[in-house]
Amino acid sequence: MKVFDLHSDLFTDIAFRKSNGEKNVFDRLHYPRLRKGLIDSVICVFWVEPEFRKDPLARFNQLLQYVMEDLSTSKHANICISASDFLDSQKSAKVNIILGLEGMTFMKEWGKDSINENVESAFEELHEKNIRHAIYAWNENNFLASGTGAYNETIHKGLSVTGKQATTIANAHHWIMDASHLDEQSFWDLYNMSDQPIIASHSNAKAICDHERNLTDEQMRAIASRGGLIGLNAHNEFIDKNQPSADRLIDHAVHMANVVGPEHIGFGFDFLDFLTPHDLGDDFSGATCGLERVEQVPALLEKMKNRGFSSTDLEKISFSNAFNFISKQLKG
Repeated sequence: MKVFDLHSDLFTDIAFRKSNGEKNVFDRLHYPRLRKGLIDSVICVFWVEPEFRKDPLARFNQLLQYVMEDLSTSKHANICISASDFLDSQKSAKVNIILGLEGMTFMKEWGKDSINENVESAFEELHEKNIRHAIYAWNENNFLASGTGAYNETIHKGLSVTGKQATTIANAHHWIMDASHLDEQSFWDLYNMSDQPIIASHSNAKAICDHERNLTDEQMRAIASRGGLIGLNAHNEFIDKNQPSADRLIDHAVHMANVVGPEHIGFGFDFLDFLTPHDLGDDFSGATCGLERVEQVPALLEKMKNRGFSSTDLEKISFSNAFNFISKQLKG
């Protein structure tokens, strides 16, 4: 069994460690753990942490520099911009990585004469740097969209005019459009505006855990109706308010399978254990019992099997659903 993780913040750990002079962070610290967790492929995001929200563009540029320096010397990182770039992790001793964005406030200050020019230029330059995935907002409202848990309320809800322009550009580049972290109005605006399928890379079922980051059954059916994907999230807050556990996450998986079928489910684990040494400007404490770190993914799969998921369904959820989506979406 191999696993496609639709969401990881490991780039944040790489950047902090590189800033402290460490080398080969991905190969030394992350690759061995990903291998134990059966991770074959992963969408890794550049995320401007709350600590740096006063100057998001400067922090984004730092993240990009540190991470790409680390990956450029890696023996185990394989950056992919199309399905033809993917390698079998077991045979190649590499992990396939898609570069993504989680929150795009930094684009507003890209340095051109207008916001529209900033967005157009940013997409072009980032596409050239092999980025192929976008989440417009993270726990904020910005010039593109409104996010869940917003720390800064703005007048608009939903996608702004510029956010709709960004969607047209992203579609033209065949980027992966990700609705995780968008509030309901932005979700539906993105769904209706995009001419391509969307994903919610790391969002659970609201019917099981009533959190604003989770999806209603209606939202899940909408994603599935166009061939999109929903990634099960291992973060405790989105699993259960009182007793988050691996077993409770499986309750989400069962519900999703009943609503949209196993062919529209994946994993977007959102593990945060490796971020605890760093000052992120917010509290990310808390853990999911039995699923605190990536090495426990094989045990989760065994639990899912014991709960009635067939080997075929597990293979789809673990890997092929995500890979098939990527194969259709990414054009190089």
